[in-house]
Amino acid sequence: MRRSAPNLVALVYVMPNRLERLISLEQEISRGGYPDVKKLCDQFEIQPRTLYDDIRLLRETMGLDIQYDRFNNGYRNANPGKRLPQFELTVGEVLALTLGKDMLCNYSGTVFEPILQGALEKIYERLPDKVRVDLDELKAAVEFNYYPAVHFSKQIFLDLQRAVRKNFVTSIAYLSAHDGVRTERVVEPERLICHRGTWYMVAWCRLRNDRRLFALHRIQSHEISGEQFEPRDRDELEAWLASPLFLEHGVPETEITVKFDAHAARYIRERKWHPNQTLEDLDGGGCTLTFTSTSLDEVKRWLLSFGAAAQVIAPEGLREAMQEEFRNSLRNYQ
Repeated sequence: MRRSAPNLVALVYVMPNRLERLISLEQEISRGGYPDVKKLCDQFEIQPRTLYDDIRLLRETMGLDIQYDRFNNGYRNANPGKRLPQFELTVGEVLALTLGKDMLCNYSGTVFEPILQGALEKIYERLPDKVRVDLDELKAAVEFNYYPAVHFSKQIFLDLQRAVRKNFVTSIAYLSAHDGVRTERVVEPERLICHRGTWYMVAWCRLRNDRRLFALHRIQSHEISGEQFEPRDRDELEAWLASPLFLEHGVPETEITVKFDAHAARYIRERKWHPNQTLEDLDGGGCTLTFTSTSLDEVKRWLLSFGAAAQVIAPEGLREAMQEEFRNSLRNYQ
């Protein structure tokens, strides 16, 4: 029999701990053992008044037909076809969860570890037996290497997340990575993003009258005001986020063309480096990659990892910066 859907919207607005108890309570009642008030209160470590409130919520808000059976002195689900949402996972989905659990090592010791660990453990507890697999066997087959996560306080993440959601103007004291100078700024937070283990806030900076990127671990103090700002155009934000090669901004959008030899070209062809890139194959197996970016320094650091396998064709300023970098490097080996 197909289960009719309860009020899912109502489920979303139940506090997480209570939602977990409601799901377990409904499962216990629907097993058919006619549990009484004492048994349910002892099992869930709650008072009778709390139990009555939970059952009323299951009836009136979730739409379940939970009744007290006087003959059996316990509760029952009078309509077994109507249940709270349950899920069954395929072996592939369990594998994805297992890999996700292993990925927590990237956040070991950070504010996210207990949150993510707790969420995954709750999912595992509710997996049906038929899809349980040997987790050690899965771990032996797949392994991840990660960028080390940069630590920052849990409170700043939660506060800035609220500022992004509610469009709250925020004051921050920020320590620049470039020159170590501390500045006081008033910003309009727009997005939180994670890049290679580091979390950043994208915000409109009123001091610079421009959009800026702030690493959360370099924010030395912050204060969320009650003032709300008018969000800027979302398409404009998405275009700003997509404009650099990876993350950094610093110069007007500039077209960059790089020639790669045959060895490096095989690696370059394997992935899409930029939304507007064009790739041209060359005789001999090489290729040229053309894209735009708003940070020549970021592109320079990326190209240095290819050594002599990459040659900047344009712009001239990037060619000169690469030449200077190689000359300085050569002095270290003379």
